[in-house]
Amino acid sequence: MLNLRQFLLRIQVLHLYRTAVRSVRRAPPSARGELLRTIREEVERNRDVKDPQQIRFLLGEGSQRLKELNSMLGIQGHD
Repeated sequence: MLNLRQFLLRIQVLHLYRTAVRSVRRAPPSARGELLRTIREEVERNRDVKDPQQIRFLLGEGSQRLKELNSMLGIQGHD
């Protein structure tokens, strides 16, 4: 059973994942498969992280990488 803090972190992780997947839709078709694979691999690799501080660090890192991806794709205003 998740406590409130874990639940809120999980929501943030899922939001970041979904936002990343949506951003990939705007990538050239030839790059989409590789981008989706990379995103999924990153999430799966960190699936067992339980430390809230480490999860927050990974969320920050993921957000930064998503901003970079959006910048490369010419996408503005992601949340």
